[in-house]
Amino acid sequence: MRVTRRDVARAAGVSETVVSYVLNANRYVDKDKKERVLKAVKELGYVPSPAARALKGKDAHHILFIVDDIVSEYFGSIIAEMERLVVGKGFLFSLASDRGDSSFVDTVCNWSFDGIIIGSATISLNDIQRIIGTGMPTVILSMNEYPRFHGTYGLVLTGLRNGTHEVMACLRRRGRRRIAFVDSFNAAGRPVDRSGYRFIGYSECLEGAGEIVIDACVGSADLRRKLAQAYEASRFDALFCRTDRMAAESLLALDAMGLRVPGDISVVGVNNSRIAMYTKPRLTTLAIRKADVASATLELFSGIKRYAGGEVLTVQLETDLIERESV
Repeated sequence: MRVTRRDVARAAGVSETVVSYVLNANRYVDKDKKERVLKAVKELGYVPSPAARALKGKDAHHILFIVDDIVSEYFGSIIAEMERLVVGKGFLFSLASDRGDSSFVDTVCNWSFDGIIIGSATISLNDIQRIIGTGMPTVILSMNEYPRFHGTYGLVLTGLRNGTHEVMACLRRRGRRRIAFVDSFNAAGRPVDRSGYRFIGYSECLEGAGEIVIDACVGSADLRRKLAQAYEASRFDALFCRTDRMAAESLLALDAMGLRVPGDISVVGVNNSRIAMYTKPRLTTLAIRKADVASATLELFSGIKRYAGGEVLTVQLETDLIERESV
Protein backbone atom coordinates (compact mmCIF):
# COMPACT_ATOMS: atom_id res chain seq x y z
CA MET A 1 0.00 0.00 0.00
CA ARG A 2 1.31 3.45 -0.92
CA VAL A 3 2.41 5.64 2.01
CA THR A 4 0.61 9.00 1.87
CA ARG A 5 1.35 12.47 3.19
CA ARG A 6 -1.38 11.90 5.74
CA ASP A 7 0.59 8.92 7.09
CA VAL A 8 3.73 11.07 7.31
CA ALA A 9 1.83 13.87 9.04
CA ARG A 10 0.34 11.45 11.58
CA ALA A 11 3.74 9.89 12.33
CA ALA A 12 5.42 13.30 12.69
CA GLY A 13 2.58 14.82 14.74
CA VAL A 14 2.08 17.71 12.34
CA SER A 15 -0.48 18.76 9.72
CA GLU A 16 -0.38 17.65 6.08
CA THR A 17 0.24 21.28 5.16
CA VAL A 18 3.46 21.29 7.18
CA VAL A 19 4.53 18.06 5.47
CA SER A 20 3.91 19.74 2.10
CA TYR A 21 5.97 22.79 3.14
CA VAL A 22 8.90 20.59 4.17
CA LEU A 23 8.86 18.40 1.05
CA ASN A 24 8.46 21.31 -1.36
CA ALA A 25 10.88 23.56 0.57
CA ASN A 26 8.65 26.56 -0.21
CA ARG A 27 7.77 27.79 3.32
CA TYR A 28 9.61 28.25 6.58
CA VAL A 29 9.12 25.37 9.04
CA ASP A 30 10.75 25.38 12.47
CA LYS A 31 13.68 23.03 12.93
CA ASP A 32 11.96 20.55 15.28
CA LYS A 33 8.94 20.00 13.02
CA LYS A 34 11.13 19.74 9.94
CA GLU A 35 13.32 17.08 11.55
CA ARG A 36 10.25 15.08 12.63
CA VAL A 37 8.81 15.17 9.11
CA LEU A 38 12.07 14.09 7.49
CA LYS A 39 12.46 11.29 10.03
CA ALA A 40 8.91 10.05 9.29
CA VAL A 41 9.54 10.20 5.53
CA LYS A 42 12.64 8.05 5.94
CA GLU A 43 11.10 5.54 8.36
CA LEU A 44 7.89 5.09 6.33
CA GLY A 45 9.62 5.03 2.96
CA TYR A 46 7.40 7.80 1.61
CA VAL A 47 7.76 8.70 -2.08
CA PRO A 48 5.76 11.64 -3.55
CA SER A 49 2.86 10.60 -5.76
CA PRO A 50 3.85 10.76 -9.44
CA ALA A 51 0.37 11.98 -10.37
CA ALA A 52 0.46 14.80 -7.81
CA ARG A 53 3.93 15.76 -8.93
CA ALA A 54 2.81 15.92 -12.55
CA LEU A 55 -0.16 18.11 -11.64
CA LYS A 56 2.19 20.60 -10.03
CA GLY A 57 4.15 20.75 -13.28
CA LYS A 58 7.38 19.65 -11.65
CA ASP A 59 8.76 17.65 -14.56
CA ALA A 60 12.29 16.37 -14.20
CA HIS A 61 12.34 15.07 -17.80
CA HIS A 62 13.27 11.65 -16.46
CA ILE A 63 12.19 8.76 -18.75
CA LEU A 64 12.37 5.11 -17.65
CA PHE A 65 12.79 2.38 -20.30
CA ILE A 66 11.82 -1.13 -19.07
CA VAL A 67 13.31 -3.92 -21.21
CA ASP A 68 13.99 -7.67 -21.22
CA ASP A 69 17.70 -7.46 -21.96
CA ILE A 70 19.53 -4.49 -20.51
CA VAL A 71 22.59 -5.04 -22.75
CA SER A 72 20.55 -5.24 -25.96
CA GLU A 73 21.90 -3.11 -28.80
CA TYR A 74 18.35 -2.60 -30.04
CA PHE A 75 17.12 -0.76 -26.93
CA GLY A 76 20.34 1.21 -26.63
CA SER A 77 19.90 2.40 -30.21
CA ILE A 78 16.37 3.65 -29.50
CA ILE A 79 17.57 5.61 -26.46
CA ALA A 80 20.39 7.09 -28.56
CA GLU A 81 17.81 8.24 -31.13
CA MET A 82 15.65 9.79 -28.39
CA GLU A 83 18.61 11.62 -26.91
CA ARG A 84 19.42 13.00 -30.36
CA LEU A 85 15.86 14.33 -30.68
CA VAL A 86 15.84 16.07 -27.29
CA VAL A 87 19.45 17.20 -27.08
CA GLY A 88 19.81 20.31 -24.96
CA LYS A 89 16.40 19.94 -23.32
CA GLY A 90 17.59 18.37 -20.08
CA PHE A 91 16.15 14.87 -20.53
CA LEU A 92 17.50 11.90 -18.58
CA PHE A 93 16.90 8.31 -19.72
CA SER A 94 17.21 5.29 -17.42
CA LEU A 95 17.30 1.68 -18.65
CA ALA A 96 15.96 -1.04 -16.33
CA SER A 97 15.56 -4.77 -16.80
CA ASP A 98 12.18 -6.30 -15.96
CA ARG A 99 12.96 -8.82 -13.22
CA GLY A 100 9.56 -10.44 -13.23
CA ASP A 101 8.89 -9.77 -9.55
CA SER A 102 6.44 -7.49 -7.78
CA SER A 103 9.12 -5.58 -5.86
CA PHE A 104 10.53 -4.20 -9.11
CA VAL A 105 7.12 -2.92 -10.21
CA ASP A 106 6.50 -1.57 -6.68
CA THR A 107 9.68 0.50 -7.03
CA VAL A 108 8.64 1.79 -10.46
CA CYS A 109 5.15 2.72 -9.29
CA ASN A 110 6.45 4.53 -6.21
CA TRP A 111 9.01 6.56 -8.12
CA SER A 112 8.46 9.79 -10.07
CA PHE A 113 9.05 9.53 -13.82
CA ASP A 114 7.83 11.87 -16.50
CA GLY A 115 7.39 8.94 -18.83
CA ILE A 116 7.73 5.16 -18.87
CA ILE A 117 8.48 3.08 -21.96
CA ILE A 118 7.67 -0.63 -21.74
CA GLY A 119 9.83 -2.56 -24.19
CA SER A 120 9.70 -5.90 -22.39
CA ALA A 121 8.00 -8.82 -24.10
CA THR A 122 7.84 -10.80 -20.85
CA ILE A 123 6.43 -8.27 -18.38
CA SER A 124 3.07 -9.47 -17.08
CA LEU A 125 -0.24 -7.90 -18.13
CA ASN A 126 -0.99 -7.14 -14.48
CA ASP A 127 2.28 -5.26 -14.09
CA ILE A 128 1.63 -3.22 -17.24
CA GLN A 129 -1.80 -2.28 -15.87
CA ARG A 130 -0.28 -1.29 -12.52
CA ILE A 131 2.20 1.02 -14.24
CA ILE A 132 -0.45 2.64 -16.43
CA GLY A 133 -2.62 3.04 -13.33
CA THR A 134 -0.04 5.31 -11.65
CA GLY A 135 -0.97 8.12 -14.01
CA MET A 136 2.60 8.45 -15.27
CA PRO A 137 2.59 8.74 -19.09
CA THR A 138 3.28 5.22 -20.38
CA VAL A 139 4.10 4.00 -23.89
CA ILE A 140 4.21 0.32 -24.83
CA LEU A 141 6.50 -0.79 -27.67
CA SER A 142 4.20 -3.56 -28.76
CA MET A 143 6.07 -6.76 -29.58
CA ASN A 144 3.07 -8.81 -28.44
CA GLU A 145 -0.67 -8.73 -29.03
CA TYR A 146 -2.08 -7.11 -25.89
CA PRO A 147 -5.61 -6.73 -24.48
CA ARG A 148 -7.04 -3.28 -23.85
CA PHE A 149 -5.68 -1.79 -20.62
CA HIS A 150 -7.56 0.69 -18.41
CA GLY A 151 -6.42 4.28 -18.59
CA THR A 152 -4.74 6.50 -21.15
CA TYR A 153 -1.52 5.17 -22.66
CA GLY A 154 0.44 5.02 -25.91
CA LEU A 155 0.99 2.02 -28.14
CA VAL A 156 3.72 1.83 -30.78
CA LEU A 157 3.13 -1.02 -33.22
CA THR A 158 6.60 -1.55 -34.67
CA GLY A 159 5.42 -3.52 -37.71
CA LEU A 160 6.73 -6.94 -36.68
CA ARG A 161 3.65 -8.86 -37.78
CA ASN A 162 3.58 -7.54 -41.34
CA GLY A 163 7.37 -7.58 -41.44
CA THR A 164 7.35 -11.28 -40.62
CA HIS A 165 4.93 -11.82 -43.50
CA GLU A 166 7.55 -10.20 -45.74
CA VAL A 167 10.26 -12.49 -44.35
CA MET A 168 8.17 -15.58 -45.02
CA ALA A 169 7.37 -14.41 -48.55
CA CYS A 170 11.08 -13.88 -49.20
CA LEU A 171 11.87 -17.42 -48.03
CA ARG A 172 9.09 -18.83 -50.22
CA ARG A 173 10.60 -17.08 -53.23
CA ARG A 174 13.84 -18.88 -52.43
CA GLY A 175 11.97 -22.16 -52.60
CA ARG A 176 11.92 -22.75 -48.84
CA ARG A 177 8.92 -24.72 -47.59
CA ARG A 178 9.90 -26.16 -44.19
CA ILE A 179 10.55 -23.01 -42.18
CA ALA A 180 11.40 -23.24 -38.48
CA PHE A 181 10.99 -20.53 -35.84
CA VAL A 182 13.90 -20.07 -33.40
CA ASP A 183 12.96 -18.32 -30.16
CA SER A 184 15.34 -16.40 -27.86
CA PHE A 185 17.31 -17.99 -25.05
CA ASN A 186 15.25 -18.41 -21.91
CA ALA A 187 16.93 -19.23 -18.61
CA ALA A 188 13.61 -20.51 -17.22
CA GLY A 189 13.10 -22.84 -20.17
CA ARG A 190 9.70 -21.33 -21.05
CA PRO A 191 8.12 -22.19 -24.42
CA VAL A 192 7.65 -19.58 -27.13
CA ASP A 193 5.10 -16.84 -26.40
CA ARG A 194 2.41 -17.36 -29.01
CA SER A 195 1.08 -13.83 -28.53
CA GLY A 196 4.31 -12.37 -29.93
CA TYR A 197 3.90 -10.64 -33.29
CA ARG A 198 6.89 -12.47 -34.76
CA PHE A 199 5.36 -15.84 -33.95
CA ILE A 200 1.85 -14.77 -35.01
CA GLY A 201 3.21 -13.61 -38.37
CA TYR A 202 5.15 -16.86 -38.76
CA SER A 203 2.11 -19.04 -37.99
CA GLU A 204 -0.09 -17.06 -40.40
CA CYS A 205 2.26 -17.79 -43.32
CA LEU A 206 2.83 -21.53 -42.99
CA GLU A 207 0.45 -22.30 -45.87
CA GLY A 208 -0.58 -25.67 -44.54
CA ALA A 209 2.89 -26.71 -43.41
CA GLY A 210 3.32 -27.69 -39.77
CA GLU A 211 5.03 -25.53 -37.19
CA ILE A 212 8.68 -26.28 -36.47
CA VAL A 213 9.59 -24.49 -33.25
CA ILE A 214 12.96 -24.43 -31.50
CA ASP A 215 12.30 -22.83 -28.11
CA ALA A 216 12.97 -23.06 -24.36
CA CYS A 217 16.72 -23.06 -25.01
CA VAL A 218 18.73 -22.11 -21.93
CA GLY A 219 21.99 -21.53 -23.81
CA SER A 220 24.11 -22.23 -26.88
CA ALA A 221 24.63 -25.93 -26.22
CA ASP A 222 20.89 -26.43 -25.71
CA LEU A 223 20.16 -24.59 -28.96
CA ARG A 224 22.59 -26.78 -30.90
CA ARG A 225 21.07 -29.93 -29.48
CA LYS A 226 17.50 -28.86 -30.27
CA LEU A 227 18.40 -27.68 -33.77
CA ALA A 228 19.97 -31.07 -34.50
CA GLN A 229 16.89 -32.86 -33.18
CA ALA A 230 14.53 -30.65 -35.20
CA TYR A 231 16.55 -31.14 -38.39
CA GLU A 232 16.58 -34.88 -37.92
CA ALA A 233 12.79 -34.88 -37.49
CA SER A 234 11.74 -32.30 -40.10
CA ARG A 235 14.63 -31.53 -42.46
CA PHE A 236 13.83 -27.82 -42.16
CA ASP A 237 15.24 -25.70 -44.99
CA ALA A 238 14.99 -22.23 -43.37
CA LEU A 239 15.21 -20.61 -39.94
CA PHE A 240 13.39 -17.44 -38.94
CA CYS A 241 15.05 -16.35 -35.69
CA ARG A 242 13.55 -13.99 -33.13
CA THR A 243 16.72 -11.85 -33.03
CA ASP A 244 19.99 -11.43 -34.91
CA ARG A 245 21.80 -12.92 -31.95
CA MET A 246 19.78 -16.13 -32.22
CA ALA A 247 20.41 -16.15 -35.98
CA ALA A 248 24.16 -15.83 -35.39
CA GLU A 249 24.07 -18.63 -32.80
CA SER A 250 22.11 -20.75 -35.28
CA LEU A 251 24.70 -20.14 -38.01
CA LEU A 252 27.38 -21.56 -35.72
CA ALA A 253 25.21 -24.56 -34.86
CA LEU A 254 24.38 -25.29 -38.51
CA ASP A 255 28.06 -25.11 -39.42
CA ALA A 256 28.83 -27.62 -36.68
CA MET A 257 26.14 -29.88 -38.15
CA GLY A 258 27.82 -29.72 -41.57
CA LEU A 259 24.98 -27.73 -43.17
CA ARG A 260 25.69 -24.89 -45.63
CA VAL A 261 24.04 -21.47 -45.45
CA PRO A 262 22.38 -20.58 -47.76
CA GLY A 263 23.00 -23.72 -49.81
CA ASP A 264 21.10 -26.07 -47.51
CA ILE A 265 19.43 -23.66 -45.09
CA SER A 266 18.34 -20.01 -45.26
CA VAL A 267 18.62 -17.97 -42.06
CA VAL A 268 16.89 -14.67 -41.19
CA GLY A 269 17.15 -12.61 -38.00
CA VAL A 270 15.48 -9.49 -36.61
CA ASN A 271 16.81 -6.05 -35.55
CA ASN A 272 19.60 -5.35 -38.09
CA SER A 273 22.13 -5.23 -35.28
CA ARG A 274 25.85 -4.83 -35.94
CA ILE A 275 26.42 -8.57 -35.66
CA ALA A 276 24.42 -9.07 -38.88
CA MET A 277 27.25 -7.50 -40.89
CA TYR A 278 29.98 -9.69 -39.41
CA THR A 279 28.54 -13.18 -39.59
CA LYS A 280 29.59 -15.52 -42.37
CA PRO A 281 27.56 -15.34 -44.52
CA ARG A 282 26.26 -11.87 -43.72
CA LEU A 283 22.83 -12.05 -42.20
CA THR A 284 19.50 -11.20 -43.80
CA THR A 285 17.48 -9.36 -41.18
CA LEU A 286 14.18 -7.60 -40.51
CA ALA A 287 15.01 -4.05 -39.44
CA ILE A 288 12.74 -2.17 -37.04
CA ARG A 289 12.84 1.55 -37.80
CA LYS A 290 14.44 2.69 -34.55
CA ALA A 291 14.44 6.40 -35.40
CA ASP A 292 10.68 6.20 -36.10
CA VAL A 293 10.13 4.32 -32.82
CA ALA A 294 12.00 7.03 -30.92
CA SER A 295 10.15 9.97 -32.47
CA ALA A 296 6.74 8.25 -32.20
CA THR A 297 7.31 7.49 -28.51
CA LEU A 298 8.24 11.07 -27.65
CA GLU A 299 5.23 12.39 -29.57
CA LEU A 300 2.94 9.97 -27.73
CA PHE A 301 4.21 11.23 -24.37
CA SER A 302 3.10 14.72 -25.38
CA GLY A 303 -0.26 13.42 -26.58
CA ILE A 304 -0.97 11.40 -23.44
CA LYS A 305 -0.69 14.52 -21.28
CA ARG A 306 -3.55 16.09 -23.26
CA TYR A 307 -5.97 13.20 -22.71
CA ALA A 308 -7.51 11.85 -19.54
CA GLY A 309 -10.48 9.84 -20.76
CA GLY A 310 -8.90 6.43 -21.12
CA GLU A 311 -7.83 6.73 -24.77
CA VAL A 312 -5.27 4.45 -26.40
CA LEU A 313 -3.03 6.55 -28.63
CA THR A 314 -1.65 4.26 -31.33
CA VAL A 315 1.10 4.65 -33.91
CA GLN A 316 1.60 2.02 -36.63
CA LEU A 317 5.11 1.75 -38.08
CA GLU A 318 6.69 -0.38 -40.79
CA THR A 319 9.82 -2.52 -40.99
CA ASP A 320 12.48 -3.05 -43.67
CA LEU A 321 13.71 -6.43 -44.86
CA ILE A 322 17.43 -6.19 -45.53
CA GLU A 323 18.48 -9.07 -47.77
CA ARG A 324 22.06 -10.31 -47.51
CA GLU A 325 23.81 -13.59 -48.28
CA SER A 326 22.14 -15.83 -45.66
CA VAL A 327 19.02 -16.50 -47.77
